[in-house]
Amino acid sequence: MVAALLTFRDYQPIKPEYSISSFTDLINTTKGFNNTVAGNKQAYSLAVENRIQVFDKGQYSIDKVLSPVNGTVKVIYGRISKEARDVAGIISKIRGANNRKKVNVKSDQAIVSQSYQSYNSKAQFFADMIVNLTNFGTNYQPTQGEVKIAALNDLYTIAVGANNLVMNSFSNFVQTNATRIDSYYALSQMAVSIKDSVKAQYGFGSPEYQLIKGLKV
Repeated sequence: MVAALLTFRDYQPIKPEYSISSFTDLINTTKGFNNTVAGNKQAYSLAVENRIQVFDKGQYSIDKVLSPVNGTVKVIYGRISKEARDVAGIISKIRGANNRKKVNVKSDQAIVSQSYQSYNSKAQFFADMIVNLTNFGTNYQPTQGEVKIAALNDLYTIAVGANNLVMNSFSNFVQTNATRIDSYYALSQMAVSIKDSVKAQYGFGSPEYQLIKGLKV
């Protein structure tokens, strides 16, 4: 449409905001939103993958340290001791936190929120386990560095941050995408107004109007 308008002799818009330069500026702004949204979408995707690594799949993820912790407590206190049973119970809660029956959801926002809450529960149960281990005092002295209290506390902090990053990056994506949609709507509305302006200036049967009237924005 801009290419066509540039060929029109003495195009005079009904309002200044329907000028070729204003239309071009809005096109460029809208294109910029495409880049912003794409970047935010990628950031969200990377945040989700990072959370999976921290909670589930990484070499020293929460899921991977549970068995060594469980085994260490059993060795120290005995397999049927109350301490071992208490820790095993918390570990079962951690492992089941992401496997709860899902409520039917329809929107991406609801899905992300539900996932955030699920991982938040997993992190909270993990924190409860750390408290139990800490209360064992000097009795809990694992040989593996990744299951020492300090390392577990660090992992908890990382996990909470990873979960929050998913929510924050998704929020940024949603907000910038909404802005982009608004910009595309404004672009479409301006195109309609420019067509009306051309029709008013040159006439319905004019070559100018006939050239752009079929263009869909």
